[in-house]
Amino acid sequence: MLRITTLYGLVTTFVCLFTPTLAQQKQPDSTAHKSRIAFQLHQSELITEGLAYNPQTKTFYISSVRERRIISYDASGNVANFSASSDSLWGVFGMKVDPDRRLLWACSSALVQADGITAAEEGRTALVAYDLRTKRKVATYPVAADGKRHLLGDLTIAKNGDVYTTDSRTPWLYHLAAGTTTVKPLLTDSLFRSLQGLAFSEDGKTLYVADYRNGPLAVDVATKRVTRLTSTQTADLSGIDGLYYYRNSLIAIQNRRKPFRVSRLYLSKTTPSIERTVTLESGHPLMTEPTLGVLVGNQFYYVANSQWEAFDEAGKPVPNFPAQKPTILVVPVD
Repeated sequence: MLRITTLYGLVTTFVCLFTPTLAQQKQPDSTAHKSRIAFQLHQSELITEGLAYNPQTKTFYISSVRERRIISYDASGNVANFSASSDSLWGVFGMKVDPDRRLLWACSSALVQADGITAAEEGRTALVAYDLRTKRKVATYPVAADGKRHLLGDLTIAKNGDVYTTDSRTPWLYHLAAGTTTVKPLLTDSLFRSLQGLAFSEDGKTLYVADYRNGPLAVDVATKRVTRLTSTQTADLSGIDGLYYYRNSLIAIQNRRKPFRVSRLYLSKTTPSIERTVTLESGHPLMTEPTLGVLVGNQFYYVANSQWEAFDEAGKPVPNFPAQKPTILVVPVD
């Protein structure tokens, strides 16, 4: 997603729209990497950003920043537009499925890399909810205009249906309580510079949040206290985009510097710290800029090549940029 810090600058954007090829394709350097191709999409210049999964139908959902839409990929390899053009989405970023309530939640944000965004729209952002059964957008929950530019880039869902989301441009956590209609500012902190992925602990008492500059943070939901997670190893924990909780650990996608990697960060059970870091994947040939992913059992699926770099900061296509198939890789986490 969009990553902004005073030291690291602006790291651009992403898009997606696809037609699949199945996972039996030949893998480059397959013996050197644990990831394999889950599926690929034929249309390039998409900026693929987010990935979600519906366990009830075994369907993946892929978000497109550039094309301002959501695409589905089912168990038979069929690709279809999930969202409709009449939904008037902005660029689509992080997504999550709420299987209990049969909803797909998505972050929708207006920025120049999204095709057709007007100057008046730029900097606006909202949460969007879809009914998984009807494929219809049921509600849009905008962040109130306050004269600042906003970008909701990722979200997570509490067990009671509350939605929490991060703003990458104006670094706040936001909260949409279940059954309400207003996205409210929840928390900001001196450690917040460029907020990215977020995930709840198993007991729901801690919200883990990735800051692109400061690394993983722990937020006590009850007290709103923010703690920077220390590490007992010498490890660079900055540059985390996607962040996911798995069995007292965090799965992190790091894309600030090469080689890009997917890591598992094992959490201490006694202190707010990381006991050890294990690299699940690093420098895969198809991993040109990984962004977000989704856990399915003990398999982690992730967007390998978002193609933000195919567009400049004004949203214009980069001349002679080599076309790539949007690729979803999968790696075991155990």
